[in-house]
Amino acid sequence: MSSNKRAPHTAPETAERIRDAAVSEFAAHGFARTTVRKVAAAAGVSPGLVIHHFGSKDGLRAACDDHVFEAATEIKRENAAASPSLIAEMLTEGPLGVYAEYLMKSMLDPSEQGQRFFDHYIEVIEQIIEEGFAGYTLRKAEDRRAQSTTIAMLALAPMMLEPRIRHALGTEDLQGTMTRLVPYLFDLYRHGFIESEPEGPIGPGPRATPGSQHDPPGESDPQPGPDRPLESEP
Repeated sequence: MSSNKRAPHTAPETAERIRDAAVSEFAAHGFARTTVRKVAAAAGVSPGLVIHHFGSKDGLRAACDDHVFEAATEIKRENAAASPSLIAEMLTEGPLGVYAEYLMKSMLDPSEQGQRFFDHYIEVIEQIIEEGFAGYTLRKAEDRRAQSTTIAMLALAPMMLEPRIRHALGTEDLQGTMTRLVPYLFDLYRHGFIESEPEGPIGPGPRATPGSQHDPPGESDPQPGPDRPLESEP
């Protein structure tokens, strides 16, 4: 997902200032309402200089996408052992709060860029599952893509549903909501939510697509043999 829109011969600090201003503007106002002129004003530069560095508004957004992912992931990695209250505070104040708002705007954006952002989010989670995160080792499912998508859904839900969650919990703001939720989210990540299983046969585990020929066979699925030909055979 890396962007190469930035001109290599221009001052990097100027490009970074423009990019940071764009992240804040996109997070606050959305992508459709944010113009190159508004970003330039926020960064204290001319619109021409924005285009000079990033080529276009789409190029600027691609650079912002890259930066938000890299910076937010690094902040989370550095604070993996932080208390729930600190994590909640970080999500409402400072750079991580802006990044979280930017992420929400991207996830709700119906454009191709919004889909690209979500797809990249899935790819980041796939990499975390493979390599681990801040000393944690994750279980590796056979259908890694579906596993990563499920984790992404769980990770994004608190922010995307926060107004509904706030009403359900009776909290006053995002910080209060996340302070309540983070311990239980972490517990869910570590231990799941099933305490005991019923006696007897257990239903089939995760499968790629119900009925798909790519599904791993379940315990009760008939297996081909000398007396049981494959379904595709005449």
